[in-house]
Amino acid sequence: MPKSPAKQPAVAEQSFPRVSPLADVAIQGRFGADQGAPGVFLSVRHPCSIVTVIARQGKAAAVKKALGASALWAGPDQYYVVADQRGEGALYRELKQALDGSASVIDQSHGRVILRISGPKARAVLAKGTPVDLHTDQFAIGQSAVTQMAHVGIHLTRTGEDAFELSVFRGFAESFWEWLTEQSEEYGYQVM
Repeated sequence: MPKSPAKQPAVAEQSFPRVSPLADVAIQGRFGADQGAPGVFLSVRHPCSIVTVIARQGKAAAVKKALGASALWAGPDQYYVVADQRGEGALYRELKQALDGSASVIDQSHGRVILRISGPKARAVLAKGTPVDLHTDQFAIGQSAVTQMAHVGIHLTRTGEDAFELSVFRGFAESFWEWLTEQSEEYGYQVM
């Protein structure tokens, strides 16, 4: 009697590894101007869970309260939640259950890439491509903006004194990385 094939997990149970589209491009090392310490540090925040939450009509206050400090502004009644070290789909399921009936929850983990830029010249590099006023008096730590940079739509968040995260759609990640490294060359940059 032939063996029956091993039972395959349902699609919802399968785990698809998150492979960074920049795995072969974001090579660690020191590049650009080579005098003194690098002015810019670049890295890819990977892997991480990324979920977009859109509050339903009349539910924005309740959604914002439920999300708390973990939510980043992403538009009117829209929030962006990012978490590290979470199992595949765990953040999505958690938020879907917590916000049931109050918001639409969309997992973006496979569709977006988050780039980190920091260092004393990070603001100068970003200013080359965005109209957002990145001065410390205008763009506070924790503040986000949905904007364009180098003709690519991004979600920009200031995460520290001289540190930012830029979320881009996966399909634009490589060309955006190329732009970001070219703009960082004059200051010298370190890929971490």
